[in-house]
Amino acid sequence: MKKIKTLALAEIADPAAAAEIGKYCDVTVRKLTDEAAVLAEIADYEAVIVPYTVNMLISEAVIDAAPNLKLIASTYGGTRQNIADLHAIRKGITVIHTGASRERPMAEYTLGLVLASLLRIADYHADMTRGNEAWPRMKYPRTRILHDRKVAVVGCGRIGKAILSLFRCFTDKLSVVSNHLSAEDAAKLGAVKMELNEAFAQNEIIILAGGNNASTFHQVGEAAFAAMQKDALFVNIARGQMVDEAAMIRAAQEKEIFLALDVFETEPLSADSPLRKMDRVLLTPHRANNSIEFEERWSCLAADIALFAGGSTPESALTEARAMVMSES
Repeated sequence: MKKIKTLALAEIADPAAAAEIGKYCDVTVRKLTDEAAVLAEIADYEAVIVPYTVNMLISEAVIDAAPNLKLIASTYGGTRQNIADLHAIRKGITVIHTGASRERPMAEYTLGLVLASLLRIADYHADMTRGNEAWPRMKYPRTRILHDRKVAVVGCGRIGKAILSLFRCFTDKLSVVSNHLSAEDAAKLGAVKMELNEAFAQNEIIILAGGNNASTFHQVGEAAFAAMQKDALFVNIARGQMVDEAAMIRAAQEKEIFLALDVFETEPLSADSPLRKMDRVLLTPHRANNSIEFEERWSCLAADIALFAGGSTPESALTEARAMVMSES
């Protein structure tokens, strides 16, 4: 079998994955970090392996300059940040990513945020280590466990589905908000399909897990927060731009609700943000994807490249519809 001539824009960090990819690809590693440099070298390659960058790397111009290009492989969980994925797909190029490696780590991090918030673990820790109160045993009212609580997940891609699956270990009172899922498909996942404000009104825990794109900018706003029950918990492990942060802060100031936030509308979160001073708010610095298991992305990539080389459709291969709802940042 003729190997696929492949340009890797980063080292393949996992030796086993590198060896597996090497069975199917003739890999040249060139650590190129800007579009012009890639454009100058891409012409003869059939595949390109793309690391995360904040700037566009695989633009329409780069794709058009590579007439033999048939595979674009992202080493991270998305593609939209630095790959002109729709242009590639429309030209018949297969675009793959490593989103499968994020599913369980993101779901477990979400579970951690929820449990820490419901049981006020972070509050007790802060009190006992920062001198707020030496022994805050009776400081807070009765806390709650997750068992049998009503939970809604907003967004039902890979991560949303993983959260539903994990939380089913604690409760069967699950609902989902998704424009891309029918009520019947939601039922197959063990969830009830709801509209956004309905989910905020009827559930004790609401988790935002969808993709950040033009259609979801400020998806969660004043009306949703107004609908929240007393002591309800809103969790965001998606993107900060999907939430009207000013409306969220007002709601947290005016209502007895809880927030657990890993992402913010502007990052880093400003030092003077009111969120930093609210005792019902749990904050983490965009680290939900930080577990070592995320490095399984390399084996995910190798498995999909093997499928592609064998003439099968890779598990993560994007369609236009799927690409359009993925996060753009």
